[in-house]
Amino acid sequence: MTEAFASLFEKAQRGDNLARDAVYKLAFYRLRGIASALLRRERAGHTLQPTALVSELFLKLQRLETGILNEDHFFRMSARAMRQVLIDHARLKSSARKVPLELIPELLLPQAKTAAPESSLAAKMVFEKLRAMDAKVAETVWLRAVEGVTIQEMSRRQDREEWRVRADYEFGLQWLANRLKRYV
Repeated sequence: MTEAFASLFEKAQRGDNLARDAVYKLAFYRLRGIASALLRRERAGHTLQPTALVSELFLKLQRLETGILNEDHFFRMSARAMRQVLIDHARLKSSARKVPLELIPELLLPQAKTAAPESSLAAKMVFEKLRAMDAKVAETVWLRAVEGVTIQEMSRRQDREEWRVRADYEFGLQWLANRLKRYV
């Protein structure tokens, strides 16, 4: 298979569509095996299937400008590209779950109207964890986000520098957002 594969691969790289299709058919089952092995290392219930991962790989390889030297190089590059597809997939999925910082004040309101009741309850539970961890940060987040107190007013009320109040507020919001992505 090595010489035939190398010859077909060279033709495919030069733009021969029949050779490209032949390379795809010859390589598909081996690539699907590699994809299956990679997916076994992922968390249970992964949404990508081996065939879909191979398809994503071929899309990625078509954009690849690096020349592939031989069959072994092709499969090593393919495995690396499939790992990158899995990483990209995980990044996209985790960023979709991230709670926007501007949504947190709405979730903390006593009568959150636009948020789902479960999200509002989760935000209040996570806020209580923040209060237990650092009462001053929690107070700063509550006053700023829910009661609308300005940084300057809080600085005077708490007798602290404005930069420290702002830092506590930003830290508190980020901490809440990071914890909320587990619940929302």
